[in-house]
Amino acid sequence: MLNHFRSHSVLALTLLLAACQSQTVPIQGQNTRLQGQNSVRQASAQPGNQAIAGETIVRLKAGVSPQQYARENRLELVMPIGLNMYLFRGASGVDVLRRDERSLWAEANTRLTLPVQEARLPGSMPPRTRTDLPDDPLLPAQYGFTVTGTDKIWRTQPGRPEVIVAVVDSGIDGSHPEFQGQLVPGFDFTLKEPAPGGNVDGYGHGTHVAGVIGARSNNGIGVAGVAPGCKLMPVRIFNDFGHSEGARSAAAVIWAVDHGAKVINASWGSPMEGEASKAAYQYAIAKDVVFVAAVGNSGKEDTQYYPGASEEAIGVAATTDIDGWASFSTFGDWVDIAAPGKAILSTYPMSKGNGYRIMEGTSMAAPFVTAAAALVRSQHPDWTQAQVRAQLERTAKDVIMTGKDKYAGHGRVDIARAVLE
Repeated sequence: MLNHFRSHSVLALTLLLAACQSQTVPIQGQNTRLQGQNSVRQASAQPGNQAIAGETIVRLKAGVSPQQYARENRLELVMPIGLNMYLFRGASGVDVLRRDERSLWAEANTRLTLPVQEARLPGSMPPRTRTDLPDDPLLPAQYGFTVTGTDKIWRTQPGRPEVIVAVVDSGIDGSHPEFQGQLVPGFDFTLKEPAPGGNVDGYGHGTHVAGVIGARSNNGIGVAGVAPGCKLMPVRIFNDFGHSEGARSAAAVIWAVDHGAKVINASWGSPMEGEASKAAYQYAIAKDVVFVAAVGNSGKEDTQYYPGASEEAIGVAATTDIDGWASFSTFGDWVDIAAPGKAILSTYPMSKGNGYRIMEGTSMAAPFVTAAAALVRSQHPDWTQAQVRAQLERTAKDVIMTGKDKYAGHGRVDIARAVLE
């Protein structure tokens, strides 16, 4: 089957990429509502962060029964989050639950929304000028592979399978040929009752992010990932329309940590950092997990988006193919590092076309840093997350402005230096 795919799809891709004009393919409209009882509720399609009426996250004191707590407050226990945190639904408001002596704190559950992005096909392929690179036919259009120095270390350090990278996102298309043998069991938090899964992606964002990190390399098809020797863990929190909830994102981070993730990628954000999210991020660091997050796409120094702006995360901004600032990238003193995020070619769900698209945003920049962290952990398995972070920041290339700046932080990630020095 794979050989059949190679012989026919590579030819089709070559003809398509050479012949077609650059076209825009919207991922999904904002006003579509999700149907079906088994998916997380689609109460609103507006982007941003909004409280969900009647839903409260509570962190209970040790030993308190969540079932009894729910009964006595006339609540429905929706789901456990982890770390004694639970999502409840009912008429009892946040203020009432805060006053309950069994509560450490209580806060509203909030909507979490991926930005509406456009995915497009490249208009033409650059010529292949080097023979020392992987044989993936779309690699000449992946400028990030060489800009970050991955071309210098792809043979010697492709990553180790015991370094598991959790992609907390819209899922990863497990049917894609680039991910055959690349995935470990994941989890799907978009279901009404979360369950094992995550290897489906109806939105496209997670599959694109995952391809930057760990698409198969030197396999004669498509694109090449930066750390193809590492394993990917799909942790799905966004439904087919790019919508999720704060409670589910916190639960996903905790689940990934508890199931062996060594690096976590969070290419999403919210202008509010709740108690539950903060606890999840702190838990990841306490368990020695490298936590990488996008800083946002406002193009302004207007809003801090979490987890990208949190102290626990390595906050990633976006640069261009010439190491310039990508004009959509949010900037500020909370930016830690930068990576290519403009016009990034990567994998895309097979159900949406030929399996490859160009997208852009800090969402696409973060996985370069995530992959770099995975390679450093592969090179130095005894290093802590703090040492890995320090290495990425120390070896980053100074771009845009001299010294640490609000546009690129410590600089653009230099994967070759981070691995070899």
